Amino acid sequence: MIIKMKDILLNEKKEKDDIIYVPGVGRYDYKGLKKNVEKKIKDLARRNKQGAHYGIGENQFKLLSAMWMALKEYEENL
Repeated sequence: MIIKMKDILLNEKKEKDDIIYVPGVGRYDYKGLKKNVEKKIKDLARRNKQGAHYGIGENQFKLLSAMWMALKEYEENL
């Protein structure tokens, strides 16, 4: 079976447009959810370097966890 580059590119684009439901949070497109998780992790790393371990509570970690799990489940089902 021969796979054309055009088919691969179409499939990649399709994945980025998929809508992912994050329980208790809402709906995100794949690209947006991945970007949002990355941004939150970078913020945590920056705060840790600065020693600023305040301002983030259990709810924020639960939110990040829910987003991470939604991405994990989505990517496992591709």
